[in-house]
Amino acid sequence: METEVLNGQIFKKMLDTGLSYLAVRYKDVDQLNVFPVPDGDTGTNMYLTMASAVQEAGNTRNQSSIGTVAEAAARGALMGARGNSGVILSQLLRGMAHRLKNMDRVSAKVFAQAMDEGVKVAVKAIMRPVEGTILTVARDSAREALNAAGKNLPIAEILKKTCRAAEKTLNRTPEMLPVLREAGVVDAGGMGWLIILQGFRAGLQNGRVPEIKAGETEKVPEIRIPKGKEKLKYPYCTELLIKSDRIDTLELKENLEKLGDSLMVVGAEGLARVHIHSDHPGSVLEACLRFGPLTQVKVTNMNEQAQEAADSRAGEAAPKPYAIISVANGEGLQKMMESLGADRVITGGQTMNPSTRELLEAIEEVKADTVIILPNNGNILMTANQVAELTSKKVKVVPSRTIPQGLAAMLAASPSVSADKLAAKMEESLSRVKTGEVTFAVRDTTIDGQKVKKGAIIGLFDDRIVKWGDEADDVVIGLLEKMAAPEDELCAVYYGEMISREEAARLVSILEKSFSELEFELYSGGQPLYYYILSVE
Repeated sequence: METEVLNGQIFKKMLDTGLSYLAVRYKDVDQLNVFPVPDGDTGTNMYLTMASAVQEAGNTRNQSSIGTVAEAAARGALMGARGNSGVILSQLLRGMAHRLKNMDRVSAKVFAQAMDEGVKVAVKAIMRPVEGTILTVARDSAREALNAAGKNLPIAEILKKTCRAAEKTLNRTPEMLPVLREAGVVDAGGMGWLIILQGFRAGLQNGRVPEIKAGETEKVPEIRIPKGKEKLKYPYCTELLIKSDRIDTLELKENLEKLGDSLMVVGAEGLARVHIHSDHPGSVLEACLRFGPLTQVKVTNMNEQAQEAADSRAGEAAPKPYAIISVANGEGLQKMMESLGADRVITGGQTMNPSTRELLEAIEEVKADTVIILPNNGNILMTANQVAELTSKKVKVVPSRTIPQGLAAMLAASPSVSADKLAAKMEESLSRVKTGEVTFAVRDTTIDGQKVKKGAIIGLFDDRIVKWGDEADDVVIGLLEKMAAPEDELCAVYYGEMISREEAARLVSILEKSFSELEFELYSGGQPLYYYILSVE
């Protein structure tokens, strides 16, 4: 007869250590992105999703029950899921919780079955599962867990074999996916899951959290949800970007921690994103200014938001037939979405995907029973589709994968048609626009047999790198040559925060001479990391 070996406290320790392992390595996972663009955020998304899971598990009262802890972790992961990798991770934990439901203690065999159930649930969440991804790594490792459990091995030995199987499959992912093989990397999501499994094993063995080097991890963000007329201690939600060649995120966090709560500092090359709730946003801005110039500053009074939400729930404002929620990053792009009729624009896109919770809060806050969501990023689609199951409101997701597609959809908006017809009209508009993006390579890579060095300017068309060089203007011209067709009439150019109005205008003047058949429009997008976004139709 098997001995019951796992209870809620042990599993909570495994979750904690899994998060700690990922905290140390999530930036390494980010670097495994197939395309060497600065939006390789798989590790960040998995880390923030896991952080939400651990936070929720820590809040549950009955931590002796493994079923209760697992259920809380799954709920936290679902609410904090960011990007496709975060959604898949939430489903792996959800499947585990389903098998462990209502159990206080479980045997090694049942825990192995829970891992296998997690894979089954995650696979169901993907419309077209692909071999060579996190799902493959999770499936093979769960099979090994079941095999080892069938031999009545102890849980420590089972997890050891599970990690070895995950590592073996991860190393084979380039053989399964040509894009991984050409880029010379293993699957990022699979790497993230392996790291979490290694953390599970370490937490089970000795309960010790591995030492984390200073500056290599982020504080788990505390999530506060304003309810009714509650007055918050720190009512001002402050979000901003700091631009600097070198930012000591640890020192930055130490300076900000005393100013409020819900602190999150996420660093990238030359940028640091700050999120904090405080009672004095001016002090936050002053503290951040010491680390570099500020951009995309946004201060929201959460007490006012709570009051608006309470008024809406109380029926003090008549609901609209439908509301539109759009996702965009960059002050100019956000203002364009608003001017075209978006009821709420959520900050997000490349480098920072909005969580399930953020989308759900926006859905509940808008004064409408039907909501249309424009994700405007392929990595946000799964999160948007998932959030529709968490609200009593009717939600329609228009599958916009780029900002130009989202803007085209907004241009199709008309108050005279029903939400169903509008969503269909918006989706139809997506195919009429082509998207080009100009950014920089964050590492050396190989494209079509040719080497592209880190720092090179690269042009993407339909998520494929089709042009690269040393100058942004040259790459834009080469990119447009790939995009433009004889039937095209209009090209909109959205320049990012790294480009001045004068530089962008000079480029458009060159484009008008080289592409005389096209009419050009120039807009300030203000998007970070991407020099230009092109829309051709």
